[in-house]
Amino acid sequence: MYRFETITIEALENLDYKANFPTNRFEWISCWYEVFKKVENNIVGFNKKPYIITVYKGEELVAIVPLVKLVRKYLKFIRISFLEFLGQQWSSLGNDIMIFGKVDKLFYQELKKWISKNISYDFIFLKYIPKQSELETCYHLFHYSVAPSLQLNNYEGYQDFTKKIYSKKFREELKRTSRKLRRENLEYTIEVREINQENLESIKHISRSKKIDGKSFLYANSQKEAFHLQVYKSFPSQILLVKLNDEIVAYSTSIDWQGKRLCIDSSFNRKFRKYGIGIHCIDSCISNAFDDAKEKLSLGMGHDSYKFRFCDDIIYYFMCFDFKFTPKALLVLPFLKYRIVKTHEQVQAQVQKLSAHLKIKKKTLHKNGKEVPLLAIEKQIL
Repeated sequence: MYRFETITIEALENLDYKANFPTNRFEWISCWYEVFKKVENNIVGFNKKPYIITVYKGEELVAIVPLVKLVRKYLKFIRISFLEFLGQQWSSLGNDIMIFGKVDKLFYQELKKWISKNISYDFIFLKYIPKQSELETCYHLFHYSVAPSLQLNNYEGYQDFTKKIYSKKFREELKRTSRKLRRENLEYTIEVREINQENLESIKHISRSKKIDGKSFLYANSQKEAFHLQVYKSFPSQILLVKLNDEIVAYSTSIDWQGKRLCIDSSFNRKFRKYGIGIHCIDSCISNAFDDAKEKLSLGMGHDSYKFRFCDDIIYYFMCFDFKFTPKALLVLPFLKYRIVKTHEQVQAQVQKLSAHLKIKKKTLHKNGKEVPLLAIEKQIL
């Protein structure tokens, strides 16, 4: 009933298709593979080979599945092959099968059979899957990550948003640190620019200060830097710079996608922590997104608790796996399943802690003309 073909990444550029995530776009996929195809480690994998599967019903293109086969090493010498979404290994913003036409339940059954017959692998391991994915009809989905988000089009503007979402304590903290800046004659200014190599060079010393808090320094890796720079060239992008007396002390980079703004990278100079520069930077990003009439703002993947002081929504992402009955797969299966279940449990526990940031907010959202406690909205999200 369905016809399956594999095409090259170059051939993907010639297909007229609508991607459901920026990471499904040709620009993202080709950039990721070009940068990371020769990088070999257990995170991005060894011996990577792309499998871009196109699915036709008659002559109609009904789906695209961008996959990559790679190898990871276990116990230093056991080589296990994985089939994954291309790009999920690092910096993914969501992945799913792209469906364009009408498909029925047989589609997923036939897809699984075709993959099993035509591609050799030990495990299928798919990550960053949205909650509404049809993959849940054929796989059990496990929690993997979250993205704190802001539904900007629910509000009349920035002031309306902060009044309804920022807690009284948080608003006072922003005002108090602003007064402290003025008392110490530190002029706070914001600049928004297009991203280029020069801009990235100017913020590297700020990004490096993340290491003080035990976080990784992105630009220490030349491949990751090259990949991000190419992504910024491929999508509408911007860098927001926070300055104190003309010295850059914080930044945030983002790309725009279908009316949404997606934060990619941000940091602040830890020397200025006492002034709340980090939260002022995020607050400025929100204000700027309202100015640019964005419908939604994502603060990026992760469970950083500070982000939940700003958000009114949580987007959940999942993972799933399958395997072939090969000796190596059966050997590694208990360990892999343990890791997946452990991650699932940890994310659930983190979500419960982070949801407290929503519960303590005293303001309410409006629904059908009536005030609804934010806790009620949170229950809908969870």
